[in-house]
Amino acid sequence: MKEKVTNNKSTFALIIFIFLLMIINAISENIRGVLIPVFKSEFGVKDTNIGIFLFIGSLGYVIATFIGGLLCEKVGQKKVLSIGIITMIVSLGIFIKASIFEVLLLGMFIMNLGLAFTSIAVNTLIPVLLLSFQAILMNVTHFCYGLGASIGPKMAGNLINKGVRWRSLYLYIAIAFVVLLFIFIFLKVPEVHKASQNEENGEVDKTLIFFYIIALGFYVCAEMGTGSWLINYIKNVYGYNEATSATYLSIFFGMLTIGRLLGGAVVEKFGYINTMLKFLIMAFVIYTLALFMGEKGLILISISGLFFSIIFPTTVLTISKVFSKKYLP
Repeated sequence: MKEKVTNNKSTFALIIFIFLLMIINAISENIRGVLIPVFKSEFGVKDTNIGIFLFIGSLGYVIATFIGGLLCEKVGQKKVLSIGIITMIVSLGIFIKASIFEVLLLGMFIMNLGLAFTSIAVNTLIPVLLLSFQAILMNVTHFCYGLGASIGPKMAGNLINKGVRWRSLYLYIAIAFVVLLFIFIFLKVPEVHKASQNEENGEVDKTLIFFYIIALGFYVCAEMGTGSWLINYIKNVYGYNEATSATYLSIFFGMLTIGRLLGGAVVEKFGYINTMLKFLIMAFVIYTLALFMGEKGLILISISGLFFSIIFPTTVLTISKVFSKKYLP
């Protein structure tokens, strides 16, 4: 009985840690949307260079996601999470010291390695925690990401407007990661082993895997594209300052956050595929309408975040069910 209580306490502590990690991850990733105009000014680069900057980040994320999945199988989620957090600290140090744009590119690449390592470890760990509440736990976990993504840009925009240097923002985040790493050393993480070939039910449907890749790729492109380019777009096209532009992005992620907070219960009640399909249609309609409306439609882009909210965490959760024999607790 005592062991069960200890396990419950360990699981609770790990879940709280994951929530905090997702918040800090989101802040570190999404303040770059606010800082892109600052980078352009300080380093004397154009939108084309910023496009390369974001591409380098995406490339790092893709590479680390693939490697991270293999590492989770070989060494376990705890070591991959540790690698991810340490990588984030290194990348933030590079940002703080960057004197030329090329160094900033290196920092962006390494940061996305860290983001991917932590993300793949968390997303493969969640399905074995609190098995009765997987959808709710997954959506609350990504609610925490949305929370960080919501408060990060707004906070950064206000601080930049008050004269705080962007390097100082990255320093504060680096300190937060150091604290998280220290805490993580003492946490117990359950092992998730790969099922043997004999345990799997036949061959994995490669076509299904391909469609999952396409679906998640387009979704991540839509969300990250909005987070990375919206503030730069609003500032350049409509002349708004960083704080005002950041408000629209914060509302977008705020709606994303609310959706993820409530989305788990909605998904459990109405079904995974049914709910995702309806939310995707609404997101597409609202976002497209907003683009045609121009300046008056900016708030609709923000509102569309509500319908983006459940797509990623619920899709990831369906993977654990569709390929239920791949990972076993």
